[in-house]
Amino acid sequence: MKKLFLGSVALVALGLGAPAAFAAERPVPAYAPPPPPVPVYTWTGCYAGANAGTSTGRSTQTTLGNSLVTGGALGAPAPRLLGDGGGTSIAGDLNLSGFIGGFQGGCNYQWGVWVFGFEGDGSATDKEGQNFETGLVPFAGVNRANWISQTQERWLVTARGKLGLSGWGWFGDKSMAYVTGGAAWAKIDTSEFLVGNQTGTGHQESNTRTGWTVGAGYEYSLGYGWSIKGEYLYVKFDDYTTFTTPPFGGAGGNIAPRSNKLYDNIFRAGMNYKIGGWGY
Repeated sequence: MKKLFLGSVALVALGLGAPAAFAAERPVPAYAPPPPPVPVYTWTGCYAGANAGTSTGRSTQTTLGNSLVTGGALGAPAPRLLGDGGGTSIAGDLNLSGFIGGFQGGCNYQWGVWVFGFEGDGSATDKEGQNFETGLVPFAGVNRANWISQTQERWLVTARGKLGLSGWGWFGDKSMAYVTGGAAWAKIDTSEFLVGNQTGTGHQESNTRTGWTVGAGYEYSLGYGWSIKGEYLYVKFDDYTTFTTPPFGGAGGNIAPRSNKLYDNIFRAGMNYKIGGWGY
């Protein structure tokens, strides 16, 4: 009985000692740091890109008070006083529409979820609108039924600040909603001509005008530095006087100095590339 008890104790001791001996022989693994966090996208950096879209707007050409208008046959002007006090529409509202496309560039700085930036862009556009001068009160007595007034916009440049909110929407830190606003410049052509005789009667003046713009947009990063965006801009130009130089070297043509006003609604999509890396 005594031998059986001693044998049991020996077996228990052997069983307890074996794992300790095995553990003593195994090497202790080196410390493994936790995996790095998933990189968070940052909008900080500069970029360049292109855009295209559609542009609509409205132009109104109005008479000027106490303006002299040529009357009678072409080449034999007979000045007379309008005396309407100014502000009478010459051809009603001219609804403009056309394609717009160009390039943009800028820089952003992200602080937390907020993104502060600046962007400049330049675009070409074929936007134009025209209307008949039928029923023109200031030109009573002069046949205007077949005359057309026209406004055309040739190009547009803007310089704008941006304030964005990163992480807005379903796409996390790779998305940004923003508002924008600043200054705008455009080349605007104002024209008047007789239907069927545009070359012989046409008169056009070009003006480069300054205005302001506000808008909003949404941008999403595709990765590897590329991003896509959609944007809306409202552009307003101050009223200005045109047709201040005589047509045809001073000959007639029934041309009146006039005030022109114009505003734009721009809807466009674009793509940017973040310069200097993939954006992480």
